[in-house]
Amino acid sequence: MTLKSSRHGGDVFSLDPAERNKILDFSININPLGLSPLGRKALSRYWEIETLRYPDVEDRDVIESLSLAYGMDKDTMALGNGATELMYTLLRMVQPKKVLVPAPAFSEYRLSAEAAGAETESFLLDKDRGFALPMDELEKKMAPGSLLYLGHPNNPDGCLLAKDDFQKVMALAEERESYVVIDESFIDFVEGNLSYRSFVKTYSHLVVIMSLTKFYAVPGLRIGCSFTCPRLTEKLKERLIPWNVNGPAQLYMTYAAKDREYIKQSRAFCAAERTYFAEKLSEIKGLKVYPGCVNFILLKLTGSIKDAADLQKLLLPKDIFIRQCGNYEGLDDSFFRLAVRTREENDRLLNALKEVYHP
Repeated sequence: MTLKSSRHGGDVFSLDPAERNKILDFSININPLGLSPLGRKALSRYWEIETLRYPDVEDRDVIESLSLAYGMDKDTMALGNGATELMYTLLRMVQPKKVLVPAPAFSEYRLSAEAAGAETESFLLDKDRGFALPMDELEKKMAPGSLLYLGHPNNPDGCLLAKDDFQKVMALAEERESYVVIDESFIDFVEGNLSYRSFVKTYSHLVVIMSLTKFYAVPGLRIGCSFTCPRLTEKLKERLIPWNVNGPAQLYMTYAAKDREYIKQSRAFCAAERTYFAEKLSEIKGLKVYPGCVNFILLKLTGSIKDAADLQKLLLPKDIFIRQCGNYEGLDDSFFRLAVRTREENDRLLNALKEVYHP
């Protein structure tokens, strides 16, 4: 299986349509509460209008809403057809001499660099030290004109980028005129003001990118956002294709970003359910649970089942998909990842795992 064919978890579209709709998919990390009520109401009322006309090429309403939600100036923001479009466009624009990619990490970091024809070099996050950043190694590898990708929280381990490490990385990047791209696609799941987006006002070489489809539960609509200094934002917008964010996506996010009750409930629910899910998983002999802070959990098989592909085969008759993580650099086939879903769904998976291990 190639990296590209397996890079985003379970491929439900390879299944028969009847099977596809029965699958309980733990391989995708989407808000278990589903759509924002305000966003859903707007979509239900206006979807035909938005479908029958061209979307706003300047994304005005949704940028206004996101600007207020995140406390960021509109001239620091660009929207994309998911965070991935912004990554690919940014790499083509910057044309770095070298791209540094953490391992393990989201596959599109490396793939976007390779698509731009950039030399790509990885560095290992130490899983025995909470997937810590190897600062000494980064200092040696970051040549002038480089670009560094970092996840905050990182996928698949769910660990945050420490403030001290962030400051050290940015000092190094500014000194060597290199860019740092921080992927904050899961930061909205984390309680507290831990985002680094406000630092784009301080660092001219910082880009913060977010997928808005995870927390706001619209992966099928495709929308992402970047934050960087106004000069870079303008250049990025010039390279994005017109109408890259469709009308229903703009409409939904305009209202969902204002849905403060939904945002509050989502964070509280995911934090509580993650704690419950992780505790119950840790009780199953043969599983090692890695600590994290978001709506997914990284695990390692340590018992009689050694390969996550074998575990998937055992779970598929129960209509359950997991995210095998053997294609993440830095991990092997014993690793897999689970999304945090509703209590009923999480219990269904827990019971299935117990049956697999203790038939």
